[in-house]
Amino acid sequence: MNTNRAYRILVFSILLVCSTTLWANGEDKTIKVMTLNEYIGADLKPILETLTRHDFNDELVAALRGIAANRFLDRVQRQAAIIAQQQPDIVALQEVWGFQCEDVVPTSPKQGCNDPSISGAFVDFLKETLSALNSQGLNYRAVSKVKNLDLSAIRVSGFPPGIPFVINGSDAVLNGIDRDVILVRNDIPARAVNFSRACPNRASVNGCTYDLLLTTPTPIGPITLLHGFTGADVKVNRKNYRIINTHLEQRDPFPFIQADQANELINTLRRTTPANKSLLILGDMNSSPRDSDFPGIAPPYQQFIEAGFTDTWKFRRPASPGFTCCQAEDLSNKRSLLNSRIDFIFSQRVVKRAKVNLVGMRQTDKTAPPKLWPTDHAGIVAELHY
Repeated sequence: MNTNRAYRILVFSILLVCSTTLWANGEDKTIKVMTLNEYIGADLKPILETLTRHDFNDELVAALRGIAANRFLDRVQRQAAIIAQQQPDIVALQEVWGFQCEDVVPTSPKQGCNDPSISGAFVDFLKETLSALNSQGLNYRAVSKVKNLDLSAIRVSGFPPGIPFVINGSDAVLNGIDRDVILVRNDIPARAVNFSRACPNRASVNGCTYDLLLTTPTPIGPITLLHGFTGADVKVNRKNYRIINTHLEQRDPFPFIQADQANELINTLRRTTPANKSLLILGDMNSSPRDSDFPGIAPPYQQFIEAGFTDTWKFRRPASPGFTCCQAEDLSNKRSLLNSRIDFIFSQRVVKRAKVNLVGMRQTDKTAPPKLWPTDHAGIVAELHY
């Protein structure tokens, strides 16, 4: 045999063995994750501002009309198409609402809950999301959830559980739940994290609600605006991860609440995350890197960075603003209005390489006419190499 040829074969064989060994040992372990706020479909601020006033009913009906007009059943098809394009291993979803309506007394087909202006609001976002993904040929399952708000906990004398309201002279009761959910592809081993010892008095489905929350009086009694977190342990490409999904309280008008929630989350995860699991925190933090300190406590983004977490967007795209929020309330704006970065993927461990991009903010992502954005946020997708 020719000496040079034999030498080349030997070198090629050594390289092949080495590369195979590296692959087998999982030296370059990769995971692809995505976070997306599905968007309730209306601005809740007017409702919150009128909770103690008599025009509360008007604002509630206006919100239901807005949710219906924002056509979640159409939007979720576009969200599913975006997920199909990206093929993430894990998807963290926020504002995964589910609404139901019950008439107090029987009504005609177009009255009460069946009023055409609001009837489109009464859908289960999670059920429709999984169905839309399935129609795209994707198989995901909901591994863990946290229930942030459950309107059935509201009890008004003489009415079924929920919020009584009147539309066109008909009495009805609104029920709804707000959830944050972690979806995992069916071929990936995963299970919900048991946080019961971390929050024994605040456990919610597979997660925890935060200790510091906003409670406000209303004509129908006090309502607590819940926020929380949930987690899933997954194994992707022979590496173990703990994935956390959260949606912090809005910054205004009480920035100390979301700051305290971030502090609680960081301390809880520091106590409970096993050393052999790489920790990723995904979600809508309602906190921008531009936020200034609040007297006595740092804003959430600053807390995550000071705790040693890597902002994967900044790691990969330090010169890009990476705006994720927000489109117009009715989602009908022609050009994107995103102007702040409040959604993040944080990694506790050092990332070797990363591909990070925004999704859901291109004209081609919109629904069929009348065109709507799939949500008021852009999603973030990160392919991380460890």
